[in-house]
Amino acid sequence: MAEQRNVKRKITAIMAADVAEYTRLISEDEEETLARLESYRTVFDDFVKRAGGRIFNTAGDGVMCEFPSAVEATRCAIDIQESLRTRNMAFPASRQMHFRIGISIGDVVERDGDLLGDGVNIAARLQSLAEPGSICVSRNVHEAVTNKISVPFRDLGSREVKNLPHPVHAFQIEMGPRDKMAAIAAARSAPKADKATLPVGAFVAGAAALAIGVAAGAFLMGRDRGSPPAPAPQLAQPVPAPVPAAPPPSAEPPKPQQQASVVVTENLTPAEAFDRLAKSGGIVRDPKTAPELYHNARSFEARGEAAAARRDYLAFAGLGTDHLDPLMRLASLIRTQDGRAGAREVFAELSKGKGRAAALVHILQFEGVERQTRLGAFAEANPDYAPVHALIAQEFGEDRQNGQTIDDRRRELAATERFLLAEREGKLVPFFLDQSVLAQWIERAQKREAVLKAFFADGRDQPGLIFMRHNAGWIATITVPEAASRIEVKLGNASEFKPTGMLANIDPRTGKPMANPSFEMPPNQNATDIALRYLDANGVTSPVSVKRFDPRESLIRGMRDILDRFSTSWLAFGTGHNQHLLYYTHLVSYRCAIRKVEIGFNGDTPAQAIELPPCDEANPHAIPSNSLPFLRIRPDIESATIRLTFVGGDVSEVKTFQRPKP
Repeated sequence: MAEQRNVKRKITAIMAADVAEYTRLISEDEEETLARLESYRTVFDDFVKRAGGRIFNTAGDGVMCEFPSAVEATRCAIDIQESLRTRNMAFPASRQMHFRIGISIGDVVERDGDLLGDGVNIAARLQSLAEPGSICVSRNVHEAVTNKISVPFRDLGSREVKNLPHPVHAFQIEMGPRDKMAAIAAARSAPKADKATLPVGAFVAGAAALAIGVAAGAFLMGRDRGSPPAPAPQLAQPVPAPVPAAPPPSAEPPKPQQQASVVVTENLTPAEAFDRLAKSGGIVRDPKTAPELYHNARSFEARGEAAAARRDYLAFAGLGTDHLDPLMRLASLIRTQDGRAGAREVFAELSKGKGRAAALVHILQFEGVERQTRLGAFAEANPDYAPVHALIAQEFGEDRQNGQTIDDRRRELAATERFLLAEREGKLVPFFLDQSVLAQWIERAQKREAVLKAFFADGRDQPGLIFMRHNAGWIATITVPEAASRIEVKLGNASEFKPTGMLANIDPRTGKPMANPSFEMPPNQNATDIALRYLDANGVTSPVSVKRFDPRESLIRGMRDILDRFSTSWLAFGTGHNQHLLYYTHLVSYRCAIRKVEIGFNGDTPAQAIELPPCDEANPHAIPSNSLPFLRIRPDIESATIRLTFVGGDVSEVKTFQRPKP
């Protein structure tokens, strides 16, 4: 009874997959094969989960998956094969790992998560019929998906398969031209000593040729139900121009779902041709031009047909144009499917003789300093390829992972200005098929330029220097506008910069010891120039900033700052035995910044002068021995008012001080 509770019967879609020639691959290089098998299985995991399915069995090199519908199972299988095809481009033909996939719908029994029954058995037999890198489906799967997924099917007819009492009617999804499969088989069967290994670029070129040549007729036209595939060309011969095959008499005529190709000879620029296609909609039959291929790829992408979109994007890439926006969308699609490493592999091949746009997008698949370095080298080698400056600006933009330094802002502004200069000179339009994308780039650049210019105009990039006099000398405090890992100063005609040293406490912005923001000078320091520079959080040295040190001016400014900040200390009523005294010690200590002191009592306007000792620049804070810093007051005094006139003529507000109650 316990076993019965764990058993459930249902009808579901099953996908079975295993590796073609797995025994040979593992015998040639066991460690590499096992590592790559694990990597490729993560592709299954990702796509199956995304499609709402689950993997219920993984035995050896096989994978068994369950899906809620045949449509989701088939779409998932197509995405998996397209993704693995891209990954295989990094390996020679003899070491490529291709999966066969079979899909069926059938009755199964679920026992403790595992599935058994005819549906599982038929899927396993169908995958054995599939060519390496291809997909075989049963008749009921073909009928369920044929009007929902735009891919060509080849009818394999009824096939006798092992351990099944009845034949299985199979259909194979055409994942690519048959000459490619033949080339793989030939490369694998040839003796190793004489093997002509196909270069990785041949497979990228084949993918592009699929949409440009054979796929333009066989694949796109084969999307209509009943259209037979185009004849396979010989491996060593050039691909002939595709000729549409006539549909069988029983087939319905294809529905008019496509738009007529826009002819660029109508005095339309590529951007104008793309704009016309975007407004008219539909799918272009037999696309050949860049606008047509890009339009189709975006249309398929919008409909969720990733395999078809990727195919037409690759075909576009094969044209080798300088248009940047289509290839950036292709890179985004590949990263979604295969990750950044997969996109890097694809564009490494596309960048070989496929135009500057492919080379630039390949650079974008790197990260950090390497990407910045490569972008700079590209800009230097291609001074007319203006869009690169917007990408360089973005590298140093406000979204940087560790925060934007001031040096980053300078670099961003310089690159942004170069990009906008190219826009004003009309040099950007030829690099974008979709002009709305260019408009977005320009709008963002204009906003960032305004923000950055305002930042530098306000002087927020400049360090400051404050001087404070004490009896033993001067303390200079540097205010840096950002986190600094090192601060250096040079006085007057000194030959070298000297570091200010490090503090024991940690700078929370960098997680490293904080650079000492202060240094000392002797009390008799003459007027001089002080040069400052610092290293930012990235280790970049700031521009040198020169500040003027004038002893008297600095003394007055420092004392004035203290007086302004601590105005509540100007007066102090005595207490206890000294309650008849009113102290103004604070004013005497900082008298070098004061020209006149006026005082009043019990609410009167300050009018009575208080004489302060003269300023002694050699010992400015000391109270002379012959000076008494207080006034004697009558018992009836309840409050005092005071007003200061500073050196330079500024007059303070009137301050009132209340006498404490006895």
